[in-house]
Amino acid sequence: MAEPSNHLSTAVENPEPSSSTAAEKEAEVNAPYKNLPVLRWSESSFQTLIAGIQMPEAYGAMYPQEGDTAGDAPAGYVSMFADWFGDCNLRLPLTVFVVEILEYYKIYISQLSPLGMIRV
Repeated sequence: MAEPSNHLSTAVENPEPSSSTAAEKEAEVNAPYKNLPVLRWSESSFQTLIAGIQMPEAYGAMYPQEGDTAGDAPAGYVSMFADWFGDCNLRLPLTVFVVEILEYYKIYISQLSPLGMIRV
């Protein structure tokens, strides 16, 4: 009898994962955000966004360095998606309503994608 061509067959062996070397483990600890996409917009686009939403200079918004990802924000800074301001109509300071929703669900704004922010 022929074996069915089911891709979920349990007859396939599951090889043990290879153990990581100490150097690989250290690299993972030192670069936890290595799989995030690299920044792909220009500083002039950033400046246009800041001017368009009238973000006060006191907020200290800054354009990341080339090659940075959302996980590379310096201490005290939060990475934010540009789409939050355009597509989601987010403005700073946050409204009491948005803050209460974030507190209720115990999430930080940096944990939301633009699609998640639209729902808020």
